Amino acid sequence: MSEFLSVLEQFSRSHILVIGEAMLDRYLYGDATRLCQETPVPVVTLSQTIDQPGGAANTAMNLQSLGAEVTLLSVVGEDWEGMRLQRVLPGIQGIFTASDRTTLTKQRVMNGDRLLLRFDQGTTAALSTELENKLITELRTHWNHYDAIIISDYGYGILTDRIINTIHQLQQHHPKILIVDAKNLINYQHLDVTAVKPNYQQMLNLLNQEDINFSRIQFVKHNAAEILEKTGAKIVAVTLDREGVILLQRDRAPYQIRANPACPTQTIGAGDTFTATFAIALTITNNSTIAAELAAAAAAIVVQKPGTARCTLEELQSMFNHVLEPS
Repeated sequence: MSEFLSVLEQFSRSHILVIGEAMLDRYLYGDATRLCQETPVPVVTLSQTIDQPGGAANTAMNLQSLGAEVTLLSVVGEDWEGMRLQRVLPGIQGIFTASDRTTLTKQRVMNGDRLLLRFDQGTTAALSTELENKLITELRTHWNHYDAIIISDYGYGILTDRIINTIHQLQQHHPKILIVDAKNLINYQHLDVTAVKPNYQQMLNLLNQEDINFSRIQFVKHNAAEILEKTGAKIVAVTLDREGVILLQRDRAPYQIRANPACPTQTIGAGDTFTATFAIALTITNNSTIAAELAAAAAAIVVQKPGTARCTLEELQSMFNHVLEPS
């Protein structure tokens, strides 16, 4: 375990760019003790509202909590939600505001730890040419300052074709560790990607497959070569929620990392935590297995927390120190 701690001690050396859709995650907590008279739906008496960074913003906050230097390149609206999101992103620079967009917001109504309802709002159309130009200028100006780039693409208009092509050109001339967490991975097949992190459904979409009735783990292992080919990535970390992670690499056998079961409502943002930790670790070590084990451990910490949560460097160090302690 000392090799894990050695990598963690160097996390603060990394400067990482996240580009993608920053969102505001709002949690409306209350008690549902009766049904509405008009129609049989729960009436929730709200007692608490908590705002958290979501989407690419959650990835950025995880990077910061783990000690890395972070820039978040995104666009939010000139609205209350956009201002609120920036308030819960202390110390993170790079967000543009636009009067023609509304901030992506996911609001969850919770009865204790049980999700009753989620409603979404915000602009999902592609960026205007003016905003594209601003992001492209930032990428070209500062590309060489970063140790790694994380693409966090939820398909909500930030990663336009022009921006993806710009990343492609920069990657060709000045290669970086490039991590892709995207709804549609096929868009990044040609980018010389270091690693991708699909969940199970994204992996099925990539393979044009329907859900299967046998072991998900065996399905991923059986299709490892095709998954690697279609993503174009050197490393694929397929996250399977309660079944852990399958790490796929060229010319290597699949590597399985087991996970502890968690409450389904407490897995929100765990993928962002995995991506953030994995990216930092890959800037420190060439051992992708160590990087994936650290990332899975960070995700395991997060799923024990309510809402959209983050893992801190101290929590991760404590986990591995605990393993090293004599019994």
